[in-house]
Amino acid sequence: MQVLIRGHETTVQPRWRDHIYERLTKLDRFEQRIVRLEFFLTTSHHHLKGAESCHITAKVPRKTISINKSAETMLEAIDAASRVLERQIQTLYKDVKNRHHRSRESRNVKRGIVTYKTGAI
Repeated sequence: MQVLIRGHETTVQPRWRDHIYERLTKLDRFEQRIVRLEFFLTTSHHHLKGAESCHITAKVPRKTISINKSAETMLEAIDAASRVLERQIQTLYKDVKNRHHRSRESRNVKRGIVTYKTGAI
């Protein structure tokens, strides 16, 4: 898994980088399936909209996940975006796991090869 961390209109501070790697430890079990993660950290210098934002682009086979979250501080923005990323990746691969571990009998019933008898014998 490749991890790229960039700052737009700001320099990436070491504590932000450490915090990102700390949050990525929750995705260790999916490390083989995630191809690339890009973090774009942006600071808005507008006097009314001084929010920090974190944009994550995750490339997994056959899919690209894009997440953009804003917050008052950069650490809060990283946390919010990371939570959404964790949830999306877990749901994506939970479905794959469940799809491949169905029993043969239930697959045959779905195909119409075998039918269940209901009612009294």
